[in-house]
Amino acid sequence: MFRHTLYSEVVIIEAPREWVWSILVDIPSYGSWNPFTWRIDTTLELGAPVDLYVKMPKRGDRMQTEYVTRLEKPARLAWGMKMGSRLLLQAERQQVLTALSPTSCQYQTWDAFSGLLTPVVTGLFRSDIEGGFNAMAHALKGRAEATWRQHTPETASVS
Repeated sequence: MFRHTLYSEVVIIEAPREWVWSILVDIPSYGSWNPFTWRIDTTLELGAPVDLYVKMPKRGDRMQTEYVTRLEKPARLAWGMKMGSRLLLQAERQQVLTALSPTSCQYQTWDAFSGLLTPVVTGLFRSDIEGGFNAMAHALKGRAEATWRQHTPETASVS
């Protein structure tokens, strides 16, 4: 069985984890800040469908449906998909926020693939996925830090 995981960079965000979480789960606002996943349609309930609209510079814009697999407020959000049986292709994307202090956290996302099609999928989409994950991570950082500073201008540090 083939397995491969594609990771974003680890990004340090100067805002509380709960603040960043509120942005991460504000699904209707994705289009205003997220350069990779510009639209999502979901209720974020466990098992609910997640219609993802993503920008893939080398492969064109894509829409695919996955399903919510984890919702651990305010630390982890995950969704995944299966194509055919688990032997053909299975993927789960996790987005994780780790508190570093009361006013900072780190964010990282990854997509873990397994199955016979893993080499094909990672070969075709690796650069678009990794680039998109990094663009999203840095955009989340920018959005969270800017809105946190606006929320608490007298106490927020300047980054």
